[in-house]
Amino acid sequence: MKNFPPCLITWSTFLVIFILNLEVFAGAKLQNPQVKQVTTTVSGQVDLCLSCHKEKPDQTHGREVLGCAVCHMGNPLSGDKQRAHMGMVLNPGELRFADKTCGQLGCHPNEVTWVKNSLMATNRGIISTLRFYWEESHDHNEDLSVKMLKDTGMSSLALDYYRKLCASCHLWVERGSLPDFLARKGGGCTACHFVKDEETKLKDEKHPRIIKIIPMENCVLCHNRSGRIGLSYQGLFESEGYGTPYEEGDFSSQELIDGRFYRIFKDDIHHEKGMTCIDCHTQKEIMGDGERHAHFENQLEVTCRDCHDISKTLDIVIAAKKADKGTSVTSKSSSNRLEIPKQQIDQSPNPPSPPELNIHQKNDSFFLENKQNKKVHPLHAPDPISCMHPTHRRLSCQACHSKWVPQCYGCHIQMDMSKTQLDKVSINETPGLWKEFRSFIRYECPPLGILEHGKKEGKNPSEKTELQAKTSEVVILVPG
Repeated sequence: MKNFPPCLITWSTFLVIFILNLEVFAGAKLQNPQVKQVTTTVSGQVDLCLSCHKEKPDQTHGREVLGCAVCHMGNPLSGDKQRAHMGMVLNPGELRFADKTCGQLGCHPNEVTWVKNSLMATNRGIISTLRFYWEESHDHNEDLSVKMLKDTGMSSLALDYYRKLCASCHLWVERGSLPDFLARKGGGCTACHFVKDEETKLKDEKHPRIIKIIPMENCVLCHNRSGRIGLSYQGLFESEGYGTPYEEGDFSSQELIDGRFYRIFKDDIHHEKGMTCIDCHTQKEIMGDGERHAHFENQLEVTCRDCHDISKTLDIVIAAKKADKGTSVTSKSSSNRLEIPKQQIDQSPNPPSPPELNIHQKNDSFFLENKQNKKVHPLHAPDPISCMHPTHRRLSCQACHSKWVPQCYGCHIQMDMSKTQLDKVSINETPGLWKEFRSFIRYECPPLGILEHGKKEGKNPSEKTELQAKTSEVVILVPG
C-alpha cells in the first residue's frame, strides 16, 4: 500500500482540528465529547468515526485500512454525532446504496452491475412465467423485474399474488423490513456475504462478518420452497404439518425456521461428500454475468459433464492455469476416464468459456477442491456402458441419479378480498389475502418429462443447430 508523506498527514490533521473548532465557534453542541484526537486509517485518511466506533469487521474490510465512512458514508470529518451520521447507511450492501458503497471505484463495481441484472435481483423468470400462465401476458420472457414493480406500483391479479407470497426472496428486499424470520432475507450483497459471528466479543466490538465463501445456510434461506432444492440436497423432506413423529407428547423438533416440519432421508451424493452449493454454482451463475436473462437455465453454466467428462474438465484446468500463470498445459487421456463423443447433447446454455471451478490435475487424474474446507474429491467418469448405451443417449444425468424428489398434489389457491395482507414489495398492507392449500405431499422417484432442445433466448429458430433440432432430452420434473 502506498505510504503518504508525514507532512500530508500533519496538514490533514490540522484541517480536521480547524473544522472541529469552527463547529464549536458556530455554536454546534458536540454530542460526543469522546473525540479527543484525530483518527486516521493506515493510508492517512482522516476518519473520526474510528474515535467512537470500536467495531471490528473481517480482516479484508479492516477498520484500520478502510475506516467506517468508505462503506457506511456519513461525514467522517465531523466530531458532532448528529452531523457525522447525516447521510449514513446502516447496511452498505443494500442494492439501493451499492453503487456508492460496495460498487465504488476500487472495490466491486463490476460485481454490483452483474448482481443488479441477475435473476436473484430481478426475479424476471418468476414474474413473467406467472403472468404467462395466468393469461396476463402472451410472452413468458417479459422483461419485468421486482425493481420495476417497486418503482411503478404496477400490479394485477398475478402480480398481487407474487407480491404477497413470492416477493420475500429477491435481493432488493431491505434487510429487516419484513416480519419474523423473513427479516433475515434480502439486503443486496449482504444476503449472501453476511454471517452471524458466533465468536465472543465485547458489545462495542461486534460487527457483521462479511465473507467470501458463502455458507449453504444462506442459500437455503430462500431456496427451500417451490422445487425445495435446498432441502432435498441435504436429505430433508418437508412432511405434512402434523409434527410427527411426536417427541415426549410434543411436536417433532425437526422443524424449519418457518414452522414446517421435515423428515430426514437420503441426501445428495455431493452433500454426503461434504460439498456445498458454491462448489458447483459459480460466480456467474449466482451473481450473474451482466445480462438480464429471462430464466435460470439461461444463467447456468455448469453441468455434470464439467467434472465428469475429461474433455471438458481438462478445458477448465487449462483455462485456470492460463489465467493464473499465463501458461498452457496438456494431458494424456486417462484410461479409467471416459471422453464423451462430441455429438452428445451439451446441456450448458452459456458455453463460450469454461466455468471457474476448483478443479486440479495430478498426473492423469482430476480433483475438485472443496471451497469451504479444502477437502479434495476425486472426479470419476460415468459408466461407459450405462451412460453411453444408445437407449440412454437422451437421458439427463439427473434422470437416473436422482433418488427422490418431493411432489405436491392438489395445489389450490384462495383469495379473500375481505382481508388484507402484507405486500412484500411495497411493504404495505393491501386488500386481498392469499392462501395456498395442497391435498398432500410425498416423496417418490422423480417423474420424467421431455425437454425439447429448441431455440435459445434471443435466437432465431433457424439458427439452432441440426443436432438441437433433432434431439430432445429426458429430464426430471419437480414442483414449481
